[in-house]
Amino acid sequence: MIDTVLFDFDGTLLNSNELIAQSHLHVLNHYYPDQYSREAVRLFNGPPLRSVYEQIDPERSDEMLARYRTFSHKHHDDWVSLFPGVIDTLISLRRSGKKIAIVSTKLNEILEQGLALFNLRDHVDVVIGGSDCLHHKPDPEPINKALLALNSQADTSVMVGDNWQDIASAHNAGVKSVFVGWSEKTLLDLRPHSPDYVVHSMTELGQWLQA
Repeated sequence: MIDTVLFDFDGTLLNSNELIAQSHLHVLNHYYPDQYSREAVRLFNGPPLRSVYEQIDPERSDEMLARYRTFSHKHHDDWVSLFPGVIDTLISLRRSGKKIAIVSTKLNEILEQGLALFNLRDHVDVVIGGSDCLHHKPDPEPINKALLALNSQADTSVMVGDNWQDIASAHNAGVKSVFVGWSEKTLLDLRPHSPDYVVHSMTELGQWLQA
């Protein structure tokens, strides 16, 4: 029986797809005008930001990262929303006795901005952000930290996410994985990483976990 549910944040609970895309385009059009499309930057949604910019331009990655974060912080509240059913499902899961954590690669300061905007701290037990870990997903460290904080076991937990890093991190931690069908990534994109389950709405997820 599943007693613990770990959620990725961006792309899973928080619809920040447009904010992430526009932040990347803002940076990349400054350094590489008209070389990156909206579709191209979709691939940058998931990995830690630092690794994205270190791959693009190692010498200027720090200033690119700073430009991204300044733009993202400025426009954050205008371009993010919760996916349908998030609050109701979190409330329902906790009422049924499930332990809930958010496990994100996003730096804690920025992560907290989204949590505060929608009062999500009221609906989860533990938050693990990028600042809490030396190694990020797909490494198992973030999930292991969440399980330790919740006093939970891997074999009674699931990780819910929208990217291959979430699925791989779950596998590496010995936790069942759930891919969300509202992701910008497709099941075809995720198939090589073999998610254990697929759901198409938060309501469906809640019903399945409480069946």
